[in-house]
Amino acid sequence: MAAERTIFHVDIDAFFAAAERSVNPDLIGKLLIIGGSGGRGVVACASYEVRPFGVRSAMPMSRALRLCPDALVMSSSHGLYGKISKSFMAILRDYTPDVQVMSVDEAYMDMTGSDGLFGPPEKAAMDIKRRVREELKLTASIGIAPSRLVAKIASDERKPDGIFTVPPGDEAAYLAPMPVRKLPGIGPRAAEKLGRLGIQTLGQLAAFPEGPLRREMGNQSARLIERAQGIDDSDLSSESKSKSISSETTFHEDTTDRAFLDRTVAGLAEGVGRRLRRTGKHARSVSLKLRYSDFTTLTRHNTPHVSFDGDDRIVEIATALLEATLKHRNAPVRLIGVGVENLTEPAAQLSLLDPAVSDDSVISSTLDKIRDRFGEDSVSRGPG
Repeated sequence: MAAERTIFHVDIDAFFAAAERSVNPDLIGKLLIIGGSGGRGVVACASYEVRPFGVRSAMPMSRALRLCPDALVMSSSHGLYGKISKSFMAILRDYTPDVQVMSVDEAYMDMTGSDGLFGPPEKAAMDIKRRVREELKLTASIGIAPSRLVAKIASDERKPDGIFTVPPGDEAAYLAPMPVRKLPGIGPRAAEKLGRLGIQTLGQLAAFPEGPLRREMGNQSARLIERAQGIDDSDLSSESKSKSISSETTFHEDTTDRAFLDRTVAGLAEGVGRRLRRTGKHARSVSLKLRYSDFTTLTRHNTPHVSFDGDDRIVEIATALLEATLKHRNAPVRLIGVGVENLTEPAAQLSLLDPAVSDDSVISSTLDKIRDRFGEDSVSRGPG
């Protein structure tokens, strides 16, 4: 019988603000917001001091400053964040090679069977937190559970600077009293649909009959019930060893509508970008696949000089490939696909090579965290 898994979810608390404070202690305790201050600026990180005012990540900066006019606004220091993130991940890899990087400040660790080396999971977690505090001058929250899903919820519930363990077999009972919005991926619209069925808590969702749920929620119903029960067998590194990540869609009707094709490419590119960031890798190449109404299939590739993992870069390159391909043959399209290839470790000095690529990476990672917490429809990118 396979050993019960022990998964850690490790997340640095208010990372961007904490990183700035690690090099400038005068900022400790101040009302601090990290992000853009221009007319289209958004909050990249809200320190814990400004959160009681209602300030949150991805909020327009103008609104954040109306809520907290005394806050100090600082631009993102991407070179600093990248350096600290690299050191953070190195600490985690001292405990296990099985680390799945989710963003610059967040990762999963498979600590199954490590008791002989580091003691019980709680002891190992306390040691990781000690090293993060002493070596990086930061605090981290750690959730420990048999699955990625429950470990993430556990760390979120104990922020900041907490540890919480959900023992094997206790997952459903732990989740049961929580509101449905605590389940990653359930946003406002999904919660509204569940509310119409009288489902307010994860315990109610876990016990709800699949048939009636399917009529409201569609084919995801069985998976929703499993997740509400704490069932999640997903592998930590399901895509990290892959050399490429792609997504495609076939249209109900062949089309030449360029605006529709552009929107489709952007949606596919953002989905691929999110999956890429979950591997902790960067890509060196973008591919576009077009299948026409006569089933002729064309594939185009572009390999820029600097590796990337941000949505804007993938959308930009894929859209340019679409334009070039349609110039070659402008005919009704039945299938379109976007992929990233030649996955590699992130460039150590990315921000020096191309600051725009670094900005895109940080913004995309921030949006990932918001969607994980509040649902896929909770935030979207505006037009460039």
